[in-house]
Amino acid sequence: MKQYTRHITVEEAEQLCRLYIDCQLSVLEETELEYVLMQSGLDSPLISETRTMMGISRSVNFQMPKKHLFLTWGWHVAACVAILIGSIALLQNHITNETDCIAYVEGTEISGEKAKVIAEADVARMEQFMRTVETQRATEQAKVELFMNHINNSR
Repeated sequence: MKQYTRHITVEEAEQLCRLYIDCQLSVLEETELEYVLMQSGLDSPLISETRTMMGISRSVNFQMPKKHLFLTWGWHVAACVAILIGSIALLQNHITNETDCIAYVEGTEISGEKAKVIAEADVARMEQFMRTVETQRATEQAKVELFMNHINNSR
């Protein structure tokens, strides 16, 4: 344990008390100030107020009562169980029920195998369109690169 050979003045103690009240001290510094104030005979209104605040902060119990801990733990378990049951229900529903396909042709609803064939044909057309666009993009990119190479070589 540190031994203090230097005595602190009232002014220095009050300055430290102001820093304590403004929450400008570290936990270690607060503890050291508390020790010094409790061991010294220094007295002023500010020092007395600080001692009172230190006593109040020491008497406050920050631990949650065991009853509340059990209830909080119970709610967490209940939430986890609910999430687990919901996930299982969704997964089971997804596995057991094959999605029905519904298509609309000129405002008329079509379902079943015919709708599935129409949807697959539309997907194939979109994929073909995307390949065509990608080919055009690649062609345009090649033209741009050729143009840039021509400009760089002509300098």
